[in-house]
Amino acid sequence: MSISDIKRGRVLTIIDSAVNCAYTKNNYSRQVRGDAKEMKYDKQAEKEAKREAEEARKAEETAKREAEEAKERAKRAAEEARKAEEVERKAKKEAEQAAREKAKREAEEAKERAKREAEEARKAAEAEKEAKKEAEQAAKEKAKREAEEAKERAKREAEEARKAAEAEKEAKKEAEQAAKEKAKREAEEAKERAKREAEEARKAAEAEKEAKREAEQAAKERAEREAEEAKERAKREAEEARKAAEAEKEAKREAEQAAKERAEREAEEAKERAKREDEEARKAEEAEKEAKIEAEQAAKEKAKREAEEAAKEKAKGEAEEARKAEETAKREDEEKLSAELYEGLVKMTIASPVDYEQMGRLEEYLRQVQNLHLVLVGGSVEEGAKIVVSADKSIPLISILREMPSVEQVVKTDKEIQVTLKPKI
Repeated sequence: MSISDIKRGRVLTIIDSAVNCAYTKNNYSRQVRGDAKEMKYDKQAEKEAKREAEEARKAEETAKREAEEAKERAKRAAEEARKAEEVERKAKKEAEQAAREKAKREAEEAKERAKREAEEARKAAEAEKEAKKEAEQAAKEKAKREAEEAKERAKREAEEARKAAEAEKEAKKEAEQAAKEKAKREAEEAKERAKREAEEARKAAEAEKEAKREAEQAAKERAEREAEEAKERAKREAEEARKAAEAEKEAKREAEQAAKERAEREAEEAKERAKREDEEARKAEEAEKEAKIEAEQAAKEKAKREAEEAAKEKAKGEAEEARKAEETAKREDEEKLSAELYEGLVKMTIASPVDYEQMGRLEEYLRQVQNLHLVLVGGSVEEGAKIVVSADKSIPLISILREMPSVEQVVKTDKEIQVTLKPKI
């Protein structure tokens, strides 16, 4: 049974009681007027009948007044029931809205993290490809240099052999034997040198192949490491998303449980109030019979005062609880926003009007932040001043900005951070 049903039941009970009371007093009034007609020839009886008729008239007026008051009380009770239903619907709607907004924010954050991970993986693949390309280029250039050197050495050897043949012809027969021996020695030496050059060329080719293999192996290992790191990050992100979903589900369940318990509590309190009010109404009715109009009026005023005080206390308590809940939610949002970490490129918008002296101080403070680099400072008349920074590691950028002397306010929007500078003193 809801609070509105309980209050409607009370309203109907009050109306029935007032109607029965008025009906009883009307019957009594008609009976008295009939008795007065029968005793019209008896002066004393006539006087008594007049007095009783006057009392009956007053009783009828009192019954009408009580009926009107009962209607007013019923109207107020119905209005309170309607307001309670509106408050309950509003609280439920706000809880659902808060849960949806929280889920939406966490989904957006998960998407942003996934996007950053994908960008890092793409950059790692490009770096691996570039390293492989550079290694192949270096190996090719080294082989080309060694081949050129081998050609130069072979050319020099051929030139030396040609000179030896000419010397042999000039010395003719007398030096023929010596020339032949010398030529033979030089030929042997040339063969040895050629053999050594071939060995060096073979070793150079092997070294080139080994360097290429090592470069490919290093690039492969680096790619595997980065892929493993990306997988680990993706795994962590998925776990965080799962935990966030579970937290959201738990928060929703707790909110529903709290709303249910609050509704049950209010229903019990309403039952108790209804019980107390029924008891007070019974006592008031007995007091009305005993002390008539004066006692009834006093009881009504007392009941009215107590109802007003109870309503004021309840409204005051609910307003205080709502204020505390709002302050707690606001404080939690501020702490969460200050603790949020940023990495990579971050865009900041400086709110107009922009004081360029304060702007210069802000740039100096940003340059002093560890692991943060100033990438771009610019803007336009239409869009205002803009700053782009790059964070090497995850840092609480909003918290750092709020601690800077020249910054008055920091607000996070969907895609950027909006900074308001203090006016120049």
